[in-house]
Amino acid sequence: MTIRPTGMAAFSTLWTGQLLSGMGTRMTQFALSIWVWKQTGSTTALAVMTFLAYGATVAASPFAGALIDRWRRRVSLAASDAASLVVTVGVLLLFWSGSVEVWHLFLANAVTGAFLAFQGPAYTSTITLLVPKQGFPRANAMMALSRSVPGVFAPVVAAALMALVDIETVLLIDVVSYGFALVAVMLVMLPAPAAAGDGKKRRSIWRDAGYGFGFIRRHPGLLALQGAGLSIGVLAAMGWIVLTPLIMISSGDDEVQVGIVNSVGAIGGILGGIVVTAIKPPARKIPVMFAAIISFAVFGRILLGLGDSLVMWSIGWFCAWLCIPVIEAYSQSIWQERVSQEVQGRVFAARQAISQLALPVAMVITGPLVDDVFEPSMMPDGALAGIFGSLVGTGPGAGMSLIMLLSGVVGVLVGLSGFVFRRLRALDDSPSASDDPGGESGGPTADPAGGPDEPAREPGKPAVGRAGRSG
Repeated sequence: MTIRPTGMAAFSTLWTGQLLSGMGTRMTQFALSIWVWKQTGSTTALAVMTFLAYGATVAASPFAGALIDRWRRRVSLAASDAASLVVTVGVLLLFWSGSVEVWHLFLANAVTGAFLAFQGPAYTSTITLLVPKQGFPRANAMMALSRSVPGVFAPVVAAALMALVDIETVLLIDVVSYGFALVAVMLVMLPAPAAAGDGKKRRSIWRDAGYGFGFIRRHPGLLALQGAGLSIGVLAAMGWIVLTPLIMISSGDDEVQVGIVNSVGAIGGILGGIVVTAIKPPARKIPVMFAAIISFAVFGRILLGLGDSLVMWSIGWFCAWLCIPVIEAYSQSIWQERVSQEVQGRVFAARQAISQLALPVAMVITGPLVDDVFEPSMMPDGALAGIFGSLVGTGPGAGMSLIMLLSGVVGVLVGLSGFVFRRLRALDDSPSASDDPGGESGGPTADPAGGPDEPAREPGKPAVGRAGRSG
């Protein structure tokens, strides 16, 4: 009899598959971006590729969440990698035949982006099936590492392969990496999520697609937590948008300094993930999470705004990325503890759709603020030069430094909210926020020890395998 991995061993198997497929995906993204640039010389074409993938993920997320809660978990986990594998094989065949065109890659990005909507919610909700409650932060930090590690190494490997062989080799490696991820999904034992309590009727896919947003709205503490996360996401995206031009202007167009700062930041992100996986999770996560937000704002934004040297920029960017895995791991753990398994797909997909608004919001507001407000105002004779000039200087780049500084101040206020507002503090004490899955009740109904139709479970452990079948 074949013994499948269970529990943390099963999660580690899934994580290894995702790490490998993430490496392949990042390599392909880098290689295709280079290819499109060489073919078109257009930054607009690159932006369209990104927008199509990003927009498809946001648009598909609510429907993906509804399907995740309906399907067996194994199917939900495999959906993203299987679809991406098929699309990548198609793109590879187009390259081999010499018939690939830019619009093919636009279409491929959109399709892949739509199926990518399954990945985050499916894996995040699967953690609660496989890992005990005290292991949630560690598992979430590992998922953060599966995203950050490829971000460091994939571009280097892809560039080397394109120089030594060709883009088809990069795509072939990506195909193989998706194969590893799918094998990992098939290898592990997956307990079934807790059965939904609405067997009396079948809801429409459209209604289920909106369920997660309603759930978040009906739970003020979780709504406040989502708002804090979105705020930090916007501030983080603003810094990412501003960092490169700020360093380029301040360093005399020194691309090497840009590369060094970004590399140091990536190391910080990896180290932050490793730290969370290694330490014992705190009894109360909200104070740690919001302390990390304050640290992110002070060292990762205010320090960057005040900095005017490679050392200061590197320290600031390192600290920013060091804090992000801490914020993400403990925030996600709170959601996993507070949202019942039968609705996690829908709620986590709604979270994903909301959180991914951060980048487009930041892009919309940061450009005009820099070009039309802060840069002109921080010229030597500008309106704000007399107020902030002693802090960030004046002239080209000073407006971007001021954006960093002010975003850090806002970030500190967001961090303080976790210590000030009762609804946020109470998340460490509140029971699971389980709505009537039909959505009519709109309020918490579940006791953390088990509902009226299910046996009580051992405190501190997720409700796993209660339906008596595996995914």
